[in-house]
Amino acid sequence: MKKIFILAFATLFVQSVVAQKLDRSQRPKPGPAPVLTFADPVIYKLSNGITVLVVENHKLPKVSATYSIDAGPITEGAKAGVLSLLGGLMNEGTTTKTKVQFDEAVDQLGADVSVSSRGGSTSALTRYFDSAFLLMADALRHPSFPAPSFEKLKSQSLTGLKSSERSAKAISGRVVNALAYGVNHPSGEFETEQSINSITLDDVKAAYSKYITPSRGYLTFVGDIKPEVAKALAIKALGDWKGTALTFPVLAKVQNPAKTEVDVVNVPNAVQSEITVTNLIDLPLNSPDYHAVLLANEILGGGADAKLFRNLREKHGFTYGAYSSNGSGRFQALFRANAAVRNEKVDSAVVEFLHEINVMRTEKVSNDDLQNAKNLYNGSFALGLENPARTAGFASNILINNLPKDFYRTYLQKINAVTADDILRVSKKYFGYDDARVVIVGNQDQFIPGLQKRGFVVKTYDKYAAPVSAAPAAAKN
Repeated sequence: MKKIFILAFATLFVQSVVAQKLDRSQRPKPGPAPVLTFADPVIYKLSNGITVLVVENHKLPKVSATYSIDAGPITEGAKAGVLSLLGGLMNEGTTTKTKVQFDEAVDQLGADVSVSSRGGSTSALTRYFDSAFLLMADALRHPSFPAPSFEKLKSQSLTGLKSSERSAKAISGRVVNALAYGVNHPSGEFETEQSINSITLDDVKAAYSKYITPSRGYLTFVGDIKPEVAKALAIKALGDWKGTALTFPVLAKVQNPAKTEVDVVNVPNAVQSEITVTNLIDLPLNSPDYHAVLLANEILGGGADAKLFRNLREKHGFTYGAYSSNGSGRFQALFRANAAVRNEKVDSAVVEFLHEINVMRTEKVSNDDLQNAKNLYNGSFALGLENPARTAGFASNILINNLPKDFYRTYLQKINAVTADDILRVSKKYFGYDDARVVIVGNQDQFIPGLQKRGFVVKTYDKYAAPVSAAPAAAKN
């Protein structure tokens, strides 16, 4: 009994000392950024142009492989939707197996196999992986293009288009890109009933011959496999594959509006309006601004603790959530801030969106906001390294984007070196305020008068981004 009393007293004493040292009124200081250590993949180059990357990880008896074709943005034009149909049709059987036989072969292996117009993927237990990989290669190289399946997929595409005709969210997803890039740009074009109806099976076969190729192909193996074994399997399945040599596209630059404009698409049945504030940006991954833009976006609209969410949801109750995102890469991308807002609050929400964007461009962020954003990246990036596929993705990104070899090893160093001055500088550069495009899809009768009273000039468009007659005049008092 005496021993128990002494132990309990000692425990209470230690807890008391610890409590005295902790100041719960002060937020704990963040620790140092994690030190990143990960192995580089083994890289091979096949004679037909395929780059093979192998990341060994023998913790589990499983292997996955991904084949991706770096074709860049593809303009489909009057045949918009042909690549989508191609991807679906490539999963409808091969020249040696019907779809039923192919699916049964995959199921017997307990594997996952799929292909698309951009490549393919497979995963299986180590003992079955070779067979699963050969099935993926067969689907890539020898699709049978059955006519009944083509008609089925075409019908499904048309049904999908019709079912989204009255969806403000679906219409917004189409129109925002079309207005930002233009309908003739590969990032702005979209499928219509007319384009889908115009596609023939020969069009699909022609697209296959043009784009499904070893040219600019990247084959990544991750898991319980030796590099030399992966290389031999790649040669066996794909080494004699021939195909069209792809030319990486060069796209003309698209300009943002000369001054901020409000573009409206009327959806009378909508009870909420989809608001998107957007502008085009150029942000390659090797830009010196890249890491600062990531943090600036996180502070503005990256989550529930960001400025847009706190303003539009918590302060004003306009929406369930307001967020922002920034694209990046070798081609022009979009910065966008968006939310679904009650129709009667659209004008007020637009004002608040532009206000928060302008604050980012004109005022330094607080030390707390900046550090919170850094902490998020420190934790999530390091945690993601537990997935071996991430390091394989790093390697292919370095090759594709012509990045320094230490780009990902120094990633968190660069994140943590960003200052409040950097955030202010990149916000001015990448977050549009004077040259933004505000796209609103909803019941225009409930919000256009309010927008006009606030001084916004409104342009109206139909559901396919074509201009329509002038917006209705504001109601007189």
